Amino acid sequence: MAIPTIHVGCTHFARGRLQALVNCKGFYPVACVDINLDAAQEGLESLEGDLPEGLGNRIYTTITEARERHHAEVCLIYASTPVHAKLVVESLNLGLHTLCVKPIATTPDEFREIIRVRKAHPDLMLVQGQNKRWNPAASKMREWLRGSDGIGEMLGGECRFWIRQNLWRADNSLYPDAYVEGIFFHAATAHQLDQLVAAKGLPRYVTACVHQREDHEIARTGVWGTAGGQALLEYPNGAPFCYTGTNASHANPFGWSGHWTFHGENGDIRRDAGHLQLFRKGECVEDCQLQDLHPGLIEDDRLQFDAFADALSTGKNQEWLQETTLGTWILMEACNRSARTGTRVDVERLRAELMDL
Repeated sequence: MAIPTIHVGCTHFARGRLQALVNCKGFYPVACVDINLDAAQEGLESLEGDLPEGLGNRIYTTITEARERHHAEVCLIYASTPVHAKLVVESLNLGLHTLCVKPIATTPDEFREIIRVRKAHPDLMLVQGQNKRWNPAASKMREWLRGSDGIGEMLGGECRFWIRQNLWRADNSLYPDAYVEGIFFHAATAHQLDQLVAAKGLPRYVTACVHQREDHEIARTGVWGTAGGQALLEYPNGAPFCYTGTNASHANPFGWSGHWTFHGENGDIRRDAGHLQLFRKGECVEDCQLQDLHPGLIEDDRLQFDAFADALSTGKNQEWLQETTLGTWILMEACNRSARTGTRVDVERLRAELMDL
């Protein structure tokens, strides 16, 4: 049976996530939340498929009001980045299992407050939404990295990521990704490195830097940590993983793309978007072309929502889903700390600092 759910956000990118909620099997929207009721109503009217009857009459301006009026067990948060932490805390305090699109917080203090509330409600699941780990191409890469028929122990790897994202709104204001310091790692990079964390867990150390770039045509105004960055991740076995990415470059028709290589004791992986190859002994033993990003990412989030619902219903992958998505936030914050201080950051020590309250 589908789980009753409150959905926060009905316009722009969030409208597509609401469509994903309608498309998924595991959740059932009982109410929506948005600060702009008229725009939210228009968003609901544009959805396709079988909408719950009367959903358009169940739009509220706060999660609290929605929860007071309707029985719900889950809250999905797709609001503007600067208010994520506040909404996550509100949702958890209302007794709702919570998935919030990355980043769930923009500062260590916000993250610590979320963890304090989470510890007060140990029976609730808390997940940072990371939709790109769920598409078929990412799932295949994870299978090869984790499975016995993959590459064995990882000895090293790299990821190159690029995107050209115009962050001017139609009214000449800026999207949060243009003015929130350090957001490149927490938003853009998190899309890619979350796939690594999902497969291999957290590295032991990270050394990172950020790009400082101004390009007012696409709202690059020189705010620290918004244009791009690079990082060297060191895993407990000594394996290095190199990352480089930019938020102000050229990309594919979806607006972003990435290239991966992994070297292992039993083989190697090469991935360009949805094209994946597995090599052993100098020979390609598997070559496949899989869906990478779906248009609008609606299907990517549909897969994520159903995985979250399955974890709640069956207990399958609950710990992995929570700890790896929160771990991605910790790794991204480690990148920011390293870039700010010019030091090599101990990721496990930072994890303990943020979570062992």
